[in-house]
Amino acid sequence: MWSDTQSINRFAAIIASIAILALTWCVMSWASSKSYFAIRQVKVVSQLAEVDPGLLESAIRTDLRGTFFSVSPARARATLKKLPWVRDVSIKRRWPFALDIDVAEHGAVGYWGDNELLSDQGEVFRAASKAPMPRFEGPVASSQDILKRYRETRLALASHGLDIKVFAMSPRGAITVTTGNDMQLEFGREHFPERLARFVALYNTWPQSYRSGLARVDLRYKAAIAVARNGAPPVETQKGRS
Repeated sequence: MWSDTQSINRFAAIIASIAILALTWCVMSWASSKSYFAIRQVKVVSQLAEVDPGLLESAIRTDLRGTFFSVSPARARATLKKLPWVRDVSIKRRWPFALDIDVAEHGAVGYWGDNELLSDQGEVFRAASKAPMPRFEGPVASSQDILKRYRETRLALASHGLDIKVFAMSPRGAITVTTGNDMQLEFGREHFPERLARFVALYNTWPQSYRSGLARVDLRYKAAIAVARNGAPPVETQKGRS
């Protein structure tokens, strides 16, 4: 008898749960079809520096149609992330008929190749810019390492008034830096921090008249460097390489 009562109660609970789910689905379907719940306000809550407001508005109008219940933030987010300069997007519903959009933009560090940019997060992305920035060259898979090495180099050279015009990494990892005054620094693949420190230490000892004529400095030697000056043959002080 007790077992039969338990079975009846369990069955009744299951039926009640199904009924509640069905009722909820009906209510949601009804609500999503009513114009009262149509999206009436879309607000961009972030400050935009690079994203084109016109492109953003057009994408919003295209992908954020529907009601408060039927609109798909995930689909809209995927579309907005394809816009130039957009790194990420967060879309939140605000009862009863509004959406808040938070756009995170890329911060560009320099140009990557001919048509792309390198972000301050080490990401290569496609966008247009006319800002004066260095140019980066190398395998896309190495963009994080390239950014790290660039920052180390920029900090070290800045103390001597040198900036970076081109920062290049070969497929094998060899680093070549061209400064703003067109001096080329060859660091090779190995011992980058040590070679950078060696260059800075030596550069600090050279007189200004000597610095101004430098065309190329090869730091790929174990205990010395090879220097080429404008209009003169290179002077190599040691043959062995590391």
